[in-house]
Amino acid sequence: MNRVYRDPDYGRLKNQLIAVTGLAYYTDRDELLTGAIGGRLAYLGLRDCASYAAFLDAGEKGCTEMDALIAQLTVGETYFFRDEELFSAVREIVLPEILERRRSSKRLRIWSAGCATGAEPYSLAIILMNGLADRIAGWQVQIFGTDLNRNYLAQAAEGKYRAAALRSVSDEVRRQCFSNEGRIWTIHPRYKRWVSFHHMNLTASGFCAPFAAGEPFDLILCRNVMIYFAPEVNRRLIGQFHESLEDEGWLVVGSSEHGLESYKAYRTVNAAGTRLYQKAALHCVPAKVGSVPPLLRAQVVSRPPAGPAAPPLAGPGPEDMEGLRYLADRGEWQGAAEYGQRLLDRDRMNPAIHFYRALIFENLGVAEEEERSLRQAIYLDRNFALAHYHLGLALKRHGEMRAAARSFGNVLKVLARTAGEAIVGAGPEVTATGLKELARMHLAGSGGA
Repeated sequence: MNRVYRDPDYGRLKNQLIAVTGLAYYTDRDELLTGAIGGRLAYLGLRDCASYAAFLDAGEKGCTEMDALIAQLTVGETYFFRDEELFSAVREIVLPEILERRRSSKRLRIWSAGCATGAEPYSLAIILMNGLADRIAGWQVQIFGTDLNRNYLAQAAEGKYRAAALRSVSDEVRRQCFSNEGRIWTIHPRYKRWVSFHHMNLTASGFCAPFAAGEPFDLILCRNVMIYFAPEVNRRLIGQFHESLEDEGWLVVGSSEHGLESYKAYRTVNAAGTRLYQKAALHCVPAKVGSVPPLLRAQVVSRPPAGPAAPPLAGPGPEDMEGLRYLADRGEWQGAAEYGQRLLDRDRMNPAIHFYRALIFENLGVAEEEERSLRQAIYLDRNFALAHYHLGLALKRHGEMRAAARSFGNVLKVLARTAGEAIVGAGPEVTATGLKELARMHLAGSGGA
């Protein structure tokens, strides 16, 4: 380990930096942290950690230096439409629901927390202007991007990107939304008019927001940011996001930032390949399956305030599945698992019951039972495309990439002769075309052809 690590004041400096920035990620990553500090010591001509700590406390120049250090400690790797499945869910579920609910006020407020160099807020602006322009004509739209790294914010405001940031952007969108000069792509000014960027430390006590306080948001995105923070900070953040949302507003987080206990105040919506959270309105009654967003109703679960008890188990028939969905809608996972077991005792050959139980086990965090239930659903119905797809997702989460690739390949085989707009499996309004596109994307990411 380098000389910074051996410095007797390193531990105190490290704790100070983590306290100020919230970057608990570096608690057990001394090699990375000492490397960054060593570079700054050399640049400033300082001898040790004590002198560096004193420099950081030295008024304006200390603040400037803290910004320079943060620039080295934060990862700004981002690109437009990062996570295709998530942006599909935002485009097809979240934004249409908000626009319908807010059509009388004609006001939309979005916050991209931890926006790095701005690809995420600009991606949202592109979706709104290109895909939903007819629905937002005359609306007041505000998209706020915030980040701890001032260098990233300066780049975001400039709106200039290298080709790597556009790797998920189609040629048509490139032509329509960007101008190109050499290796630099500049976003068109019309996509900037709703977007503003602000410096903000999410881990500071309270939300010292640089935008109008007290005005709630319709959508908050905070993706791949909380992985750097301590669990207690994340619990507080998730609670503060909840307070900052309109009733029925939406929270979107990164794929590695889900934790059922932390999000218990939210209604959870599992769309194909991603998970969303919605703030339940105080006046809401337990959600009905038929009223939820259409992308994948089979997977919708929610946690509204307590309501009437679940319906009693009826005889075989549609009410049985409705009872299972009802418990899942309320987020009563253990009860739903037990209910599903009773259904299986009556109808063990029903693949849909096994499929729903797999989704319940996923939310319970019981990976072995999730996979077993998906395999049983497939055994009973070899053409159950959604079961093949979710088995692929489960295997991919566990690092079994070759097996995952086989499952995604099976989706394509099952749907090879299915009409593109046909509805597939247990998920109303999930089309064969949409599921095939998702399977191909995962197949490529799993090492398949």
